Amino acid sequence: MSQQVTENLSLKVWVRERILFLALVIFFVGGAFYIGAGKFLDPHNEWLHPIKEFSLLLSLIGVVSLGYELFLREMTFREYKDALEEIVNPDAVRLGIEGIYKNRSELGRSISFESLFRDVDKELFVGGSSLLSIATSSAELLKKKVLSGVNVRLLLMDPSSYVVEIITRQGQGRATFLNEIRTSLMLLQKISHEIDSEPGYLDRGKLTVHTYDCIPSHSFICLDEGRLGGKIVADIGPYLGRSTPRPSMIVVNKENGIYDYWRKMGDLMWQESNFFNLSKDDLFGTQTKAFMFTSGASTKLDERTEYYCQATDSWEKASICKMNKNWQSIKGSQWIWVAESATPEEVKTGTKKKFRLLFNLPLDCRGEFVVRADLFLRSSDECRLNVNDTSMSQVYGGASYPEPFIVDISRYLKGGKNEIYFELISFARPDTEESKDSFAGLIYRLHLEYKE
Repeated sequence: MSQQVTENLSLKVWVRERILFLALVIFFVGGAFYIGAGKFLDPHNEWLHPIKEFSLLLSLIGVVSLGYELFLREMTFREYKDALEEIVNPDAVRLGIEGIYKNRSELGRSISFESLFRDVDKELFVGGSSLLSIATSSAELLKKKVLSGVNVRLLLMDPSSYVVEIITRQGQGRATFLNEIRTSLMLLQKISHEIDSEPGYLDRGKLTVHTYDCIPSHSFICLDEGRLGGKIVADIGPYLGRSTPRPSMIVVNKENGIYDYWRKMGDLMWQESNFFNLSKDDLFGTQTKAFMFTSGASTKLDERTEYYCQATDSWEKASICKMNKNWQSIKGSQWIWVAESATPEEVKTGTKKKFRLLFNLPLDCRGEFVVRADLFLRSSDECRLNVNDTSMSQVYGGASYPEPFIVDISRYLKGGKNEIYFELISFARPDTEESKDSFAGLIYRLHLEYKE
């Protein structure tokens, strides 16, 4: 009995997996009989019309089966799937929640800004504290979107607001938060000037920046606000320092969901904010310029991180590596190494790799002209630092520390060509049986500001 049931199930599975093929076969067989009947049978034969009618019916069955398989069954399957999701996870699906992440780092490992911005057609609306990640790692994306006709609205904190100092004290951090906001605005000014200087692009969009002077309720990325395919990525809760984790969620535009709640919150923040004029020659009256160099995916020769390849005796572009789940990130930067992950041999024996960052400063930029040069740094095991032939005595690591190392390198910089070398040492793990992703890695961000 069980053998018969198994055979019946196997036959059903075989038919289900080949239903499209069978529908096409039925259609063509019916069509062939319909056409062939008139050629092989006498016109006065009494079987001619019944065979032709049966063949026509067979072809129609094939057409209906094909249409059902391609359209109706797929629609029915989706309806059943949505209904099942609401039964299994009623609250999240009903509210339109597509994903929940414990912090921004976990969100970043699952989805990138590039993939989020790719499908935006009309408007991109981003609100946050400093938007440093947007101004650094997504600068080219913003330019492409504006030039392609997308309107971009950016909302961040006013650097002159008293709230900035309060948030800095709450986060128990140094005065880097204010520097992040100022640098972000200067980088956005640079992006705005580059957009305006691009020839052509008659249907280009508009880049608009607003600032606010209150503690933000949340950070968000709003994609095509109010449209059917619109999404919002929201960080729940206000920014209270880098060491304070905030859950993130992705919400889709669904009827009776919480999408409208987050959208109204973002619109309210925009209405209560003030326009920030990026066209000023000197944003803060200090006659300073800001640069941001980060480890990551930059393709520009004067901004990318390189590693020394012994096999070719040359410097090659560093690769973004897979991030260990316990590693902490640095805003605007990505973990890098010589490859995506280490080989089993490298894990067992350990490695020593050299990386470098080269950049130029104006020839007269030295000493008191450098306002700030803060290097935020983390590495998987050990990292030794050398700036313009000056070796730092400290060894840097702290991949899982809540806060990165902050190294003031302003005294070591000079006018002209500057060189920063990172020697990354990964400890040997001879007992390791399998290679672990991102066994070795380096992440940094150099915040540089100098007087013109």
